[in-house]
Amino acid sequence: MLPSDDERISWVASQVLPHEAALRTWLRRFRDIDIDDIVQDSYAAMITADIAGIRNPRAYLFTVARSVVLRHYRRSRIISITALTDFDAQSIVDEGADAERALGARQELARLYTFIEELPQRCRHILLHRKLDGLSQREVAQRMGVSESVVEKQLARALRALNGMFREPGSGERPADGGDVRATRRRDAGIC
Repeated sequence: MLPSDDERISWVASQVLPHEAALRTWLRRFRDIDIDDIVQDSYAAMITADIAGIRNPRAYLFTVARSVVLRHYRRSRIISITALTDFDAQSIVDEGADAERALGARQELARLYTFIEELPQRCRHILLHRKLDGLSQREVAQRMGVSESVVEKQLARALRALNGMFREPGSGERPADGGDVRATRRRDAGIC
């Protein structure tokens, strides 16, 4: 039997509202958002959720809020890399996660953000528009004032470079010539 509206509201009041202060503190990390709107949208989603399956209301609230923030960034026309790095996995409490696996995932995510930041501007924007915003090749080309061929080639290079980065076991090692690791990695991968 589905819970009534009163039961849902009571559940949100007793299980979710006590975590609002922590949620607001966590949301202060994000730029260009209205915290009150994010909290309100999160509560609206929580009230309509299937509460019977929620085992950890705090973690679920943070996950919902994260989705609302991400939706806000997707709707905005300009997405800063700094704003994306605010989605560090360590800032969401998941009491059931394996600590070692979570640490490895955070480190890999940090490597990804660093590598994306190192991409040339046009290549980075094309990658983010295609993969994060979900724009078509044609839409990216129109938005950036380049041909679809440029979008296709730049995206292919960025993806090849990312693939190469994740295959490199010792990505922190110096090249034999003593040069810059990142410049060597970009040159070898044929980035942009």
